[in-house]
Amino acid sequence: SVLKNKDSIDENNSALPEMEQGQTFNNVSVKKSEHFTAPPKTYTEDTLLSAMEHAGLENYDENSEKKGLGTPATRAATIEGLVAHGLAQRKGKQIFATEKGINLINCCPEEVKSPKLTSDWEMQLQQIEHGEYSAEIFINEIISFIEELCKKYKTVDDNTFKSESKETGSCPNCGKPVENGKFGYYCTGKCGMNIAKVYGRELTETQIKKLLDGKEISYTSNGRKTVVLPKTMRNEYNGRIYIQWQTKKD
Repeated sequence: SVLKNKDSIDENNSALPEMEQGQTFNNVSVKKSEHFTAPPKTYTEDTLLSAMEHAGLENYDENSEKKGLGTPATRAATIEGLVAHGLAQRKGKQIFATEKGINLINCCPEEVKSPKLTSDWEMQLQQIEHGEYSAEIFINEIISFIEELCKKYKTVDDNTFKSESKETGSCPNCGKPVENGKFGYYCTGKCGMNIAKVYGRELTETQIKKLLDGKEISYTSNGRKTVVLPKTMRNEYNGRIYIQWQTKKD
């Protein structure tokens, strides 16, 4: 709410005037306004690359040769590495942090996450390249930095890891719990069982629950009916073993 004197305060000026304790006002109007914040937009490949390029620019010297996170040659590969290690996941053109990635961010010390650390190191590497700083001192400083971090963060509070998952059954391959997380159903035992798909076809939540309950399901594609059994089968492709639900054609 904003207190305004109709005679003296501009209607467009929403700042509170200077006031003293016990002061009274005449001709005061009170207006309540409601506003909603919008969540930040999900990253795409292009916007994430741009964010990496401009990260922490305020921490860099204007004469710095390298700015942001990574280089034009390494940023795309960094994103691919995050996806390959299960820390990020693509959905169409959008890129999301996975639960594993969020947990890593939560338990990672602020000192390591800060863009300032990257800018400081880049500046020192630049000085080393120009013969203005000792490489040996730089390495020893990093060793000391890591040792201090290890002393400070010996353990991670269990509350740091906040799971959005819900257990919905047992994996038919290894018996470990199956959970429904932010990106769908998965085996917590990480045995390789593909809970959510059959030959690349996405199963519905109802179909998955039926299979986990030991019931058959079916779907029709290109005029052919496929029955999916609550059993597992193994396929080998390009030297890799894939585990999925067993199927049979009607």
